[in-house]
Amino acid sequence: ACRYCVDGCTKQISIPDLFACYNAKMIHKDWNQDYYYEIHTTDKGMASDCIKCGKCEAVCPQHLEIKFLLEKVASCFEE
Repeated sequence: ACRYCVDGCTKQISIPDLFACYNAKMIHKDWNQDYYYEIHTTDKGMASDCIKCGKCEAVCPQHLEIKFLLEKVASCFEE
């Protein structure tokens, strides 16, 4: 949750927060995360809003494949 990726996101996606919701839902089976996903995407971008510009991946110190991971998040919460 270093948040380096958030500043450059043209779609204002709160990437670390969405990843936290996804991880809690998938790892801990915390189904309340659907609610928190909605909170984190109100007035901000949803995972499916990603335009795959790559700005986030260029600054990620963990070298995460953020574009791919956001697709998984969108599949989990938006379908």
